[in-house]
Amino acid sequence: MKGTVIVLNGTSSSGKTTLAKAIQSMDSEVFLHCSLDAFWDMTPATIPASSKTFPNMKLALLKTVKALIETGHNVVVDIIFSGQKTYLELGQELNGVDLLMVKVDCPLEVLKKREMARGDRKTGLAESQYESIHEGVSYDLIVNTFSQSTKECARLILGRV
Repeated sequence: MKGTVIVLNGTSSSGKTTLAKAIQSMDSEVFLHCSLDAFWDMTPATIPASSKTFPNMKLALLKTVKALIETGHNVVVDIIFSGQKTYLELGQELNGVDLLMVKVDCPLEVLKKREMARGDRKTGLAESQYESIHEGVSYDLIVNTFSQSTKECARLILGRV
């Protein structure tokens, strides 16, 4: 038995986590929220969590998602791709799995404001990711967390599952 997988790819502060939680609360099916942030939170406090210090963290997340779906769980993946590299790793790890690939979009100026308001992200992080994380990635659906409410975005996604 294999579960359903929704992949949310967007920059830092684009609204992926809020959207994942909305999906969890709006569907009768149970979805586990598998977040890259949760993986970074596993790192020691004395070592900065980054792709340089932990180069295979995204791959570890994808392998975890694979184990979850193989055991029948539905999963919402909250991730920031390293462009096509992560996309290809996802395709390799989850080969044969039905995925709904969702681009979580938001205007850059709004991302900058959200980033500042959060206070827990390095200034400029969203801008540094803005173009590169989507290069070479093919999406089934694009949602915009600025022009659409979280509930509207979640409804669109769940309507495609």
